[in-house]
Amino acid sequence: MIAVLRQFCVLGKYSGKMPFKLTEGAISALLNGHEPKDPILQCLGTKSIAGSGVPRMRLVLSDGVHSFATSMLATQLNDFVTDGRLQQNTVFKLKQYQSSVLQGSKRIVICLDIEILQTPDEAGGKIGEPVPLSVAQNAAGANGGLPNPSKPGNENVNPSGPNRIPPAAMYSPKPTGKMPFGKEQVPTTPGGTQTRVMPIGSLTPYQNKWSVKARVSQKGTMREWKNPRGEGKLFSFTVLDDSGDIRITCFKEEADKFYDMIEVGKVFYISNATLKPANAQYNNTTHDYEMTLRRDSTVTLCDKDDGKMVPKIQYKFVNISNLEQNISGLVDVIGVVKSVEDLNSVMIKSQNREAKVRKFNLVDQSGSEVTVTLWGLDAEKFDGKEHPVVAMKGAKVSDFNTCSLSAMGSTTISMNPDIPEAYQLKQWYESGGSTQATQSLTISSGSGGGTSAANWKTLADIKNENLGMKDKPDYITAKVTVLYCKKENVLYKACPNDQCNKKVIDLEQGKYRCEKCDLQTDEFKYRLILNMHVADEYESTWVTCFQEQGEILLKMSAQELGELQQTDENAFDNVLKRVDFQSYFMKLRVKMDRFNDEDRTRVTVVNVSPISNVDYIKKLQADIQKLQVE
Repeated sequence: MIAVLRQFCVLGKYSGKMPFKLTEGAISALLNGHEPKDPILQCLGTKSIAGSGVPRMRLVLSDGVHSFATSMLATQLNDFVTDGRLQQNTVFKLKQYQSSVLQGSKRIVICLDIEILQTPDEAGGKIGEPVPLSVAQNAAGANGGLPNPSKPGNENVNPSGPNRIPPAAMYSPKPTGKMPFGKEQVPTTPGGTQTRVMPIGSLTPYQNKWSVKARVSQKGTMREWKNPRGEGKLFSFTVLDDSGDIRITCFKEEADKFYDMIEVGKVFYISNATLKPANAQYNNTTHDYEMTLRRDSTVTLCDKDDGKMVPKIQYKFVNISNLEQNISGLVDVIGVVKSVEDLNSVMIKSQNREAKVRKFNLVDQSGSEVTVTLWGLDAEKFDGKEHPVVAMKGAKVSDFNTCSLSAMGSTTISMNPDIPEAYQLKQWYESGGSTQATQSLTISSGSGGGTSAANWKTLADIKNENLGMKDKPDYITAKVTVLYCKKENVLYKACPNDQCNKKVIDLEQGKYRCEKCDLQTDEFKYRLILNMHVADEYESTWVTCFQEQGEILLKMSAQELGELQQTDENAFDNVLKRVDFQSYFMKLRVKMDRFNDEDRTRVTVVNVSPISNVDYIKKLQADIQKLQVE
């Protein structure tokens, strides 16, 4: 009995549950390049390492004898730390991992899959008296860095027992016909030096002579660029492995060299590239860095595609109903094509060229739909007539026409993908989803807009829910009636340049100056700002309506209104009174601003449309269906 209690004291404080026996020697084996199978380890601590992308979680691990602090969680496992499942003294099984050597002979282990075995309370605290492996190696001396069985370190096992197996022998990999990860035969550099295959998640600019083995998950189109420093072409693609994903860009000669070679779904070895901090504006990967291929970069097709080692495309889908929370961001979205428009051509004025464009509506089980815009080859090749399931990775969310999606050069579009979410959506659509009333997040110009208004709120909700208090503005849609429109400061004289709306300084004698453009001219243009008091059944508030939406409300251009103000004051007043006691659907932007050292809620009209009773009835029907479900 005393011996049993002593054993409990060594393994951890007694908690009413037998502690798991840690895999002694696993730490030494991992850091000496061996591959122990499913070792049981204890987490002694976690630390979040912030970067330009998703934070990385560093772990301190122990096998009861040794500990080491050069282990990282794959980013897809961050939830284990954030939700509290993995914390100090948690015991877990390391089911899948990647081990590689960084510059300076420092080894790092990326945890790809873990299974929680015991909580800290169940483990009873720290198991054993582990020491950092570097300290143990110095003490081991001639023992090659492995723990000396003859020296006391942990009473968890009996060093002289019959089952004692030296760690080096215990974890020597079995012959499998291939080299262990990190020693795989990979392409050599132009100078003939063999490179190391490393996990994407462990790449930093401070390493050299590395290679990654990764699958292409996305490939953008070839684009041309021109600026004062020169001109050229470029394309980008994204690759991934079990540890994460990273964006790769090719310029000029490298773009021509690699464009035809890169194919989505194929696995490549990629070596000799430059790493730089990721630009979050164009990069939706989880990596803190992005890669640029250069003249000496090598890209070699991997003949043997092991789907287990190099995963397929990974999605983090956002429901269509939640897209408005991601305005100006990149998201993964999946839905069924409800309707599709014909291919059209539009003129892009800024580039003085014509482009092909196609729009379609995407719907999912959340009861919402959104308009998606495709450009160029994506628009020409798209066929949505049979209501396919479409998965988009890295689609751009914008507030154009309230809320809409568009495919960028980095967006991956998959038709009827072989994933569970696609089969669930197809079954839902064919079993009644096609006839279900939906709310569209996108309000097209001139549409009635009843069901096309999203995130319905009352004006009272602005105060009750503290809308606009966060870093990003809140967008709501409300059915409101205009009570009064101010006629003071409705118009101002602005710079005549198309790209400038700065108020000009009146120099008198018919001359005006724009400080922004450093321009003096005898012309100007009128800009419109309406300040209106609006109300619904619950509350009232003041809103600001700018040029485009103001012209829709008044049914008159700012220039015409300005001329009318100068020639006929009564007619000018009558135009402003047109909106009094008229009801509209309004998409509102709510944001807290600071003015004269005071915080105040600023409400701006983003979109306005007339009331459509038919569409509004559909919206109410959708509300009733939600109440019935609840």
